[in-house]
Amino acid sequence: MTTRRAFASILALGGVAAATSLSGMRPARAQEAGGTIARIKASGKLRTAAIPGAEPFFHKDILGGGWSGACVDMVKDMAAALGVVPDIIEAEWGTSVMDLQTGKIDVMFALSPTPARALQIQFSDIAINNAFTVIAKKGLSVAKWDDLDKPEIRVAFDTGSSHDIFVRRRLPHCTPVAVQSPTDAIMALQAGRADCVVQVVVIAAVMHARNPAVGDLVLPQPVVHQPTCIGVPVSPDPRFLTFVNNWLLYNRSEGIVQDWMFKALRAGNVDPASLPPGLEF
Repeated sequence: MTTRRAFASILALGGVAAATSLSGMRPARAQEAGGTIARIKASGKLRTAAIPGAEPFFHKDILGGGWSGACVDMVKDMAAALGVVPDIIEAEWGTSVMDLQTGKIDVMFALSPTPARALQIQFSDIAINNAFTVIAKKGLSVAKWDDLDKPEIRVAFDTGSSHDIFVRRRLPHCTPVAVQSPTDAIMALQAGRADCVVQVVVIAAVMHARNPAVGDLVLPQPVVHQPTCIGVPVSPDPRFLTFVNNWLLYNRSEGIVQDWMFKALRAGNVDPASLPPGLEF
């Protein structure tokens, strides 16, 4: 039979245990309550990744090691809005989703949404309404996408990218030539290991401007648009994605995203007026 004194002792011990349990939970709850924005501000850095050879989005200075490009201007502006500094690491399109999932980076620019990716990370509203194009070797007639969907046509693309996803879905009968970067895809075309390269128009325009003799820049029919967004990690705290969307809305409506893109295109010797109609920055 439990005495009143024993019952009081049990209550006291239970209170201590509960207090200990609650105190142990407080830091985790406080961290959760603070959310992504609070963590970024506390770290003093907004972490993102850049892709070598993916101009005009990213450009790496081989000698100095620094980064420039439209998306670098974007991360600098977003970091300033958060009161922190940008922290840029080098990555690949194929690893950027995992980098977001594992907390290696906070945000990824110029990332195209797919249903599979949307199960792993969150996407912002559309930043750029891009379009898929082809750089075809001289003499290869390309009027429509079906012209490339043949086993004898070797199509180069950078693995893990939206180019990769598009080619495997839209051109299932071609001979795929998967390489590491957009620059490697052009090199495959130059070396005769590919008959054409599939890239979104802003990347293809820069690649073609570097060496127009490599082939013809073509916009096959029907035009296939490719939305480009900003990726962020999945989080129970919606405020960071809300901030990213509001940052994007402001900079698009003010024409600032377009200014960043045009600046980067001109740096790659591309006249923005030469781009096909239908692009939206």
